[in-house]
Amino acid sequence: MTGEAAAVIDAHVHVVSPDTRRYPLDGGTRDGTDYWSDGGCSAAEVLGTQTANDVRRTVLVQGVGAYGYDCRYLLDTVARYPRRTAAVIAVDMSDPAAAARCLRDHARVPSVTGVRLFAVSGGPQAPDPTWLTDHTSHAVWDVAAEAGLTVVLTAFTRQLPLLRPAIEARPGLRVALDHCAFPDPRARAAGRTAVRDLSDLPGVYLKVTTHLLAGAQAAGEDPADVVDDLAAAFGERRLAWGSDHPQTRTPDYPGMLALARHAIRRRDARARAEILGGTAQRLWFARDIRSPESGA
Repeated sequence: MTGEAAAVIDAHVHVVSPDTRRYPLDGGTRDGTDYWSDGGCSAAEVLGTQTANDVRRTVLVQGVGAYGYDCRYLLDTVARYPRRTAAVIAVDMSDPAAAARCLRDHARVPSVTGVRLFAVSGGPQAPDPTWLTDHTSHAVWDVAAEAGLTVVLTAFTRQLPLLRPAIEARPGLRVALDHCAFPDPRARAAGRTAVRDLSDLPGVYLKVTTHLLAGAQAAGEDPADVVDDLAAAFGERRLAWGSDHPQTRTPDYPGMLALARHAIRRRDARARAEILGGTAQRLWFARDIRSPESGA
């Protein structure tokens, strides 16, 4: 990928159906605001926004706040738009054995290229889930590695040291940190220390999202300083931009793209292209589909 106009890929988008009879919301965790309550989060509307802004491909991430671990709408959407979308499903880690079985089944679907492991339910004050340190959860990590999936890790910075052993034990596994693990924007670079501490693990990637960039800007930090800090540790080929649309509504979608380009303005053209699309292409649209049973 040699120029940022080649392909912009949004690595973090949610869809929620207005059809609550077919896709009930009662399985959701209600983490965060009910961003879907205005009915404007359907696949058609969300992907229409992407098209209108010349975003070529979209990584659809299971909206755990809306649906919990019921991935039917996500899977139906990627089946309808197979050329332009990829699915990051989520599995319920409260029962790692069941989660591993569920993931093994879903991994047979070519459009499923990632799995979201959700460690932030209840917010930063809630106790850490036991699966962070429970070895029974390793079955899920193993299935993801065998199937060639990218693990999308939704965790807080304080939890990253607990997760390092699982990542370190699987050097071929790709792990993308959602929202760069929610560092405290008021702490600036110091708040990202736990993230940078994982940069020696070559399979760890970062989602540089609107949530991260807008939070930094609101705290008085130039978003370009955030990107420069993370790129110095990980390199641009391990950074992927994502909007968090439509859960994040401010700025609007064109504003999110503008904020991303503002944040990467100091990088050269090749680096900008990696952050805006190249990294996401490799993580979610170039899956080496292997059998979860054989690992081959």
